[in-house]
Amino acid sequence: MVKTSDGADSAQTTLVTRVRTAINDAGINHSEVARQIGIDASKLSKSLAGTRKFWVEEISLIAELTGVTTDWLTTGSSARRPRRRMVADLPLPTSDALDAQPDDSTLPTTPATEWMSKGTRNRLKIIAAAWRLYADLGIDKVRTEDVADAAGVTASAVNYHFRTKDQLLQAALRYSLDIIAETRHLNDASDPISVLRHFARLHAGVDSKIRRVWSIWLQCWARASTDEGARANLTAVYDEWLDMITAVIDAGQRSGAIRTGDSALMVKALAIFIDGLGVARTTEHMTITDDEALTMLEDYLAAHILADTRTPKSERAAAAGGPEPTSQEEGT
Repeated sequence: MVKTSDGADSAQTTLVTRVRTAINDAGINHSEVARQIGIDASKLSKSLAGTRKFWVEEISLIAELTGVTTDWLTTGSSARRPRRRMVADLPLPTSDALDAQPDDSTLPTTPATEWMSKGTRNRLKIIAAAWRLYADLGIDKVRTEDVADAAGVTASAVNYHFRTKDQLLQAALRYSLDIIAETRHLNDASDPISVLRHFARLHAGVDSKIRRVWSIWLQCWARASTDEGARANLTAVYDEWLDMITAVIDAGQRSGAIRTGDSALMVKALAIFIDGLGVARTTEHMTITDDEALTMLEDYLAAHILADTRTPKSERAAAAGGPEPTSQEEGT
């Protein structure tokens, strides 16, 4: 734990104050900070209230997350660094990139990752390696040593960043979201329909690189059916997936491209449809080709999501100079 000098109550108070300042300046809510550093939100609240001391590794992760130096947080004796990008905003290697790399899952060097500390790089390498091993070998068959070997780090480094396997598994689940949402930044674009189709196509397993994503989701769903902790982990990450869909639906409703109505119910129904299609394709208990899957997706979107921009039947009949066609005639 972070130690202070003799009679250190005031030092602990100033440490907490600096942590609060760093978090507030970074604009990150407390629940997100707790998630990023791998502790319960209640523990972070106690630390920020001064009733629980921060662990050294927690201070290090908070410094990386908020873009300040560990020295500044603990002593206040050095100038703060300029704000850096949040770890959550960094581009993790995609599944295609991982397939092209050796088994150590080394992160590619890019301008976006050059600033990262060795600890942050190791954390991301561990997540990517665990994600791949969990998908290919099975969650229960993967040991800490296996993850360490694949990431090119020591087992103690894995335990440093992730104190429990559940924490690492939750990080791997979120990594799956990053793979699915490679165009997440398009959520607020002028064409939400294209984004929605992209999400639907990927999550339904039409794209071959999503095999590992579905492998992990299916394993986590199975664990969640009998394990309360696994259920809580899955729910937390799945809610983020629903939030992503919700952002696209809301943008589409504002632009008029998506029909009005109960957007929350629309999101849930769409998620259930995509999940069912993805499970069927992944387990192959039902033969569904890519063309069939895409047709199902388009039919569902047209029937339940997209705004009906077709000419009303009465206008079509008037333009044709005849009576409105019956439902049966329309289908011909």
